[in-house]
Parts: sequence; C-alpha cells; structure tokens
Amino acid sequence: MNTETNETLYFRYCRRLDGQLIFVDTARHNGRLVPRFSPEDFEPSLASAEDTSSELDELIAEITQNLTGIERRTWLQLVDGATVLDIAAAEHVSRAAIYERIRGNTKGQGGMVAKNPYVAIWWGLRKE
Repeated sequence: MNTETNETLYFRYCRRLDGQLIFVDTARHNGRLVPRFSPEDFEPSLASAEDTSSELDELIAEITQNLTGIERRTWLQLVDGATVLDIAAAEHVSRAAIYERIRGNTKGQGGMVAKNPYVAIWWGLRKE
C-alpha cells in the first residue's frame, strides 16, 4: 500500500458511529485526493435513540412491577434521588404517610416492600 494514502482513501469505505459501513467519496484538494464526508456521516443515528427509549421503558416496567400508580410515582422519585421529606412535601402529606406507603401499615396491609422485590432490597439496604 502506498505510504502517502490512508486506509480510507485506499478502501473508500469507513464506519459510522453506529457501525454502519458507508462509501467515502473523494475530491481533489491542492492536487491530492482527500476523503469527502458529509456532516450526517458522523452524527448519532436516531434509531439508536429509539432503542434506548424502549430499553428505558422496559427497565421502568421491571423495577415498578406490581405497584399502583401512586406507588410507582413514589418509587421512581426515590430511585431518582428524592428524599421521603421531598416527596411528602410535594404531595402535601406527612413523612409518616410516605413511610406507611413504602413499608405497609400495622393492620397487615402490605406496602411497596411486600409487592416489589426491588423496593424490598432498597428498604433492607436503607435500614443498615
């Protein structure tokens, strides 16, 4: 292979960010062949963003399984880093009401800990 040319000029193909093989056109610049790229060749593809969105939806469905709507909202806020006090203030209830929602009440009604294994793990680690 000629030492003055690089692989792109020699093979006339390169890979995009998503791994797709694309043809590289060439142009003459000051009498030498140079690769000619378009801006779209090196922008992230939109399909990968859609795949990420579906993966996120699957993850959220997995970690919120068996929870009601209000429990799901509470759990996602906790996972996102909100404190119990922040959640209670936003919902205009007491901290005790949020704790009761999480662990259940004394009448035997199971809370989020009894319904969801991820909440149970979080609760166990939080107590240690």
